Amino acid sequence: MNLRRYVSLTLAAALAAAGAALAVAPTSTALPAARSGIVPAGCGPVVTQAARAADVARLSPSLFRTAIQRNATTVPDLETRAATDPTLWLDRCARAYYAEKVATPAQVALAEEGMGAVASAPGTAFSSVPLDQTLTLNSKPGSNRTIYLDFTGGTVTGTIWNYSYGEVYGAPIVWEPYSIDGDLSTFSDAELTEMQKVWQVVAEDYAPFDVNVTTQYPGEAAIQRTSSADAAYGTRVAITNGGPIRDKCRCGGIAYVGSFDDVGTSHDGLQPIWVFSNGTTKNGKYVGEAAAHEAGHTLGLNHDGTSGVDGVEYYSGSDPWAPIMGSSYTQPLSQWSHGQYPRANNAEDDVAKIAAMTPFRTDEDKSGPVPLANGQSLDGIVSRSTDTDSYTVTAAGTVTITVDNAGPFPDLDVLLKVTKGSSVVATSNPPTVRLSAYQASGTNASVTFTTPAAGATYKVTVQGAGQGIRTSPGSYTNYGSLGAYRISLGVTPPVLPPPVTVAAQSASGSVGAALSQQLVAGGGTGAYTWTKAAGTLPSGVSLSKTGLLSGKPYKAGTYTFTAKATSGAQSGTGSVTITVGPALAWGTAATLPKGKVGTPYAVSIAVTGGTPGYTWALASGKLPQGLSLSSGGTISGTPTKSGYASFTLKVTDASGKVISRTFYLSVGA
Repeated sequence: MNLRRYVSLTLAAALAAAGAALAVAPTSTALPAARSGIVPAGCGPVVTQAARAADVARLSPSLFRTAIQRNATTVPDLETRAATDPTLWLDRCARAYYAEKVATPAQVALAEEGMGAVASAPGTAFSSVPLDQTLTLNSKPGSNRTIYLDFTGGTVTGTIWNYSYGEVYGAPIVWEPYSIDGDLSTFSDAELTEMQKVWQVVAEDYAPFDVNVTTQYPGEAAIQRTSSADAAYGTRVAITNGGPIRDKCRCGGIAYVGSFDDVGTSHDGLQPIWVFSNGTTKNGKYVGEAAAHEAGHTLGLNHDGTSGVDGVEYYSGSDPWAPIMGSSYTQPLSQWSHGQYPRANNAEDDVAKIAAMTPFRTDEDKSGPVPLANGQSLDGIVSRSTDTDSYTVTAAGTVTITVDNAGPFPDLDVLLKVTKGSSVVATSNPPTVRLSAYQASGTNASVTFTTPAAGATYKVTVQGAGQGIRTSPGSYTNYGSLGAYRISLGVTPPVLPPPVTVAAQSASGSVGAALSQQLVAGGGTGAYTWTKAAGTLPSGVSLSKTGLLSGKPYKAGTYTFTAKATSGAQSGTGSVTITVGPALAWGTAATLPKGKVGTPYAVSIAVTGGTPGYTWALASGKLPQGLSLSSGGTISGTPTKSGYASFTLKVTDASGKVISRTFYLSVGA
């Protein structure tokens, strides 16, 4: 950067005096004395040197009124904040910035326990990236907005920091790479693991917005903003262990409020913003929370604290939740806030303020519900509290739909719902429970249900959920329940019975005789419903739902029809032929041929029609002595006595039809 350019045009000439410890510095009794150097042109300085906002308000009310006017859009409650937040400072031109407190001993202890853990989390859609790709991570390549997480170190010249924290006023500042082991020549696997965590946290926090969170150097054009017409710009987050700025501010991070979309030298002179791992700890989750927090300041956000006599500048949340602009180090679910927690002192709309500088992403289902196929997984983002992403599922069998957070540090608590028409088929929104500072259970969702055998089409919706009552500790609304997810569909098809088959069948009967025959089928579930699909049944004969042919045919003939057997959703058809013969009748006259005593005699009684398979019997009377009736209908024997006999015979056919007749037989001497 050009040194002379920023000497004349950057907003501030200096910040705190060398050696000032912002987190522990006592209240000043006077405004700082002017430091020698060049006053930025056009600044119109209102204080001689950067100072805590509270000190300016107390020691020079008139100057503080000017500061209120200059920060009206970025810190609208400057007067209240100055009185309650010691991390709020004003530079020489009365512009507001925050210099953050360092992590507390308790936070440090938790951070050390979590080093190396949760590089990837079970139960999420996150797939770990090879460590050698750590410096090529991008959350939304091609976006016009950029948040560059710079771990690599470098030299800063000609910026506000050079006139505030340089070893020599205005001199270049060299900042070292992020390091755990002290070896600045290369990144170890442990360092790369923590760096990936940083990116995961920040990428998730800014997932709803059209901004690329990247660890890959994007070029200065993606960061600088040359004019109001320059649509591609962003901010660099310098993530370093310490250095001259850290030595003087003794802080965890430092950033100006609302500087993200500044133009020209005002924008570029405030770059980079800083996160110091010697103040946040080396833990990637902590560094990521701090980086998202500092970037939030540049987007116009202020601290989320609590009000009252024991109020604090940073609200650290309550299990399992904390606001990003508070202190979210030790809670697994961090979200943007609208002041919806107990005793909140900041009701600014975080999401709306960020979206004013980094627009929302394009919604996945802007053209209508997105089809989801069996075995398919799709990525989506819930971008605001009113965003309900819709999918359609057409399936038959046992359906399982799973929505997993896309990363190990989620902001999104998933509410999953499945409907069919106006009916709710299944919902899932398990309670969110803190497992550790790094993990919570219950932010994902999954449903399993069984469709009708023929299958159906369902609407699936994914949205953010809240938990509890907003005024209770640990509760949160769906306001900040935003972020990336992956939805997956698995279908186990139903085990269908074999197809229904109906073989060709036949039945026979005779006119007037009762006909009864059960039709048979195969396959299906074994329980069939029968109907006549086509053709003609004999008059007097019907087909029941159980497949029974029954009745007494009125007319002889051959009849063919198609029978249909249905079992569940399956059916089959087959041809059935019914042959109806003439009615059972006698074929022998009533008066039989004469017989003679002592002479063998044999006469067969004949019938016609009916169903073959006849049975004969003597119904009444007596045959002449010496003669008998066989089962086949033959009267035979040798008469032993002359005389005249009258007797009645009956015959039963195979269908059960019975006819009878009286016969006459004379036997001579």
